[in-house]
This record gives sequence, structure tokens and C-alpha cells, in this order.
Amino acid sequence: MTSISIVDIARAAGVSPSTVSRALRDHPRISRQKRTAIHALAQQMGYQPSQIARSLVTGRTKTLGIVISDVTDPFVAEVMKGAEQAGREAGYSLLFATSRRDPDQELLAARLLLGREVDGIIVISSRAAGHYTDLLSSNGTPLILVNHELNDRHAHSVRTDNRDGIEQAIAHLRELGHSRIAFVAGPEGGRSSRERLEAFQEAGSALGLLQFPEWVIAGRGLLEDGLTAFSMLAGLEQRPTAVMCYNDLTAIGLMAAAGEAGVRVPQDISVVGYDNIPISAFAMPALTTVDQPKEALGRTAVENCVRALSGEEVPDVILPGALVIRNSTSRCGPSNRGW
Repeated sequence: MTSISIVDIARAAGVSPSTVSRALRDHPRISRQKRTAIHALAQQMGYQPSQIARSLVTGRTKTLGIVISDVTDPFVAEVMKGAEQAGREAGYSLLFATSRRDPDQELLAARLLLGREVDGIIVISSRAAGHYTDLLSSNGTPLILVNHELNDRHAHSVRTDNRDGIEQAIAHLRELGHSRIAFVAGPEGGRSSRERLEAFQEAGSALGLLQFPEWVIAGRGLLEDGLTAFSMLAGLEQRPTAVMCYNDLTAIGLMAAAGEAGVRVPQDISVVGYDNIPISAFAMPALTTVDQPKEALGRTAVENCVRALSGEEVPDVILPGALVIRNSTSRCGPSNRGW
């Protein structure tokens, strides 16, 4: 099927191509009546404007670049739902590049997207946020960091309140009688990972929890980190009665390892995740977790990027999380101390 051009519309309307071009751009030199008629004719004929041609005129491609850590991460997928919907509503296309959770690859992905002439960049769960200053100063492209922040006039952040989320989770475990709580951390260099660990340690100190260095276990936010963490905790003489995990994937991996070892969740050990990814409600048992407003993060990131492009002042945004209590946590009892 042959695409309809401005020349075709001009021929059908009996006017010049320049008149059609101005009318489709709602130029004030063209009367309202004629603009309305030409818009209606263009729609009737199935005209689709060329984004390439439009970008040559406006200097904008109506495209945003998004750097994601891992295409298989359910958290990222949920954030992208909100971003894609907001992009569509604003008339923007989205281009994606993956960092594979590597800081160098993240910066390479951002440069790749800038090379595609995107109007703005959004980075989800950055591992290299501190290295964007030089890139931004030479380019001027607005940057939105999801769950990170950077002190730069071109950079803006949209994130959840990690500290409050962890505090809610630890308070819940403490109310259930747990005072021996371990923590499986997230990726090194990530802001969310650092904030959640710090919040865990501060909440533990405030609530009088027992704290041992070996109860804080390094991780990367992956399923296999939960397997490793359970193995390490099971080998300790002093074992916790509950485990707070950096994210749901880690928590689900830990529960799977516990089941394989014959350790019952929550009768023998309580487990809490973070993110509330869709699968957490269907884990066995259903996972108690801190819900992040994932689609809202993606939507707000795109909306604020578009605002920055229009020259508006864009504030940093902190969205609240909420504890979702399910079946992976229960009151601390005698069985917890003997697993």
C-alpha cells in the first residue's frame, strides 16, 4: 500500500503542498476553516506524518531512550509498563538498551541511545549514576534516574522511599516477636541497595534487634542469591528467625532453598521481600513484601522527562511504598529457634 504524502493531500484539496504543511502544523497564517478541512482530509486519506521530516524541523525526534539493567527482571518489566503507557499518551516512542547490570555497559548503552538522537534518557536502577555529569554537560539532554539520584542540573530522580519501606517490614517482624533478623543485600553500588541496608541496620538498632556481621549477606538481587544466602545462614551456629531480602527474587530463591532443606516458611523461618513483583503473590507460601509503585515510577519518569524537555522546572519525586502482608511471615515461636 502506497503511503499518502502532503503532495497527495494538496492535490485532493486543490491547494499547494506548503499550504497543507502549514495547516497540518496549525500555522496561524492558514484560516481555522481551511486548517479544519485539511486535517479532516488528511485523516480520511490515512496520512501518517513522517517523524524524520518533523524532527528536521523541530530538532526533536519525539523519542526517549531507556537504559534497563536486565530484560528478565520482573521489577523492570513492571516499571516499563508505566513508562510505555505514558510515552504513548505524550506522543513519544521509546528506545531500549540494556546494561546487563554492569556500570560500564550502562554508560555505553546511554551513549548508544544519545547517538540515536533521543530527546531524553531514563535509567532504571543505575549502577553508574555518578559518571553521567560529563556526559550531560557536553550534551544537555535531560536525564531521569529511577531509584537513584544525581546532583546535576540536567538530572532528575523518581524513586521510592526505601528507608520507610524497610522500617515497615522490620517493624512487622518485630511485632511478630522476631529479634534475630538477617539481611540479604542487593547489588554493590546501587543506591537502593545501600539505603535498604542502612535502613535495616538503623531500624534494628532502634528496635533492639540482635545484630551479627555474618547475618548481613552480599547479593545482586538474583534468585540464586537467595539459594546462596540460605546455605550460608544454615551453616551458622547463631541462626536468625527471620530474613529480610533486598528484593522479591532473592526472597523467593531463599524460600525455595529452605523448602529443599526441609525448613518450613514461615513456621521455622519468616521471609520478607521487596518490590511486590506479580509472582510474589503466587510463591509458596505467598510472599510478604514491600510494594513499590512500579508502574507509577515508569509513568512519572516519562512525564517528568517530557516536562524537562518543555523547559519546566522538574522536582525530584519520592513515592511511598507499602507493606503487603502475606503468608511467609508468622509469629516467632519455639520452632523458629531450632531450624
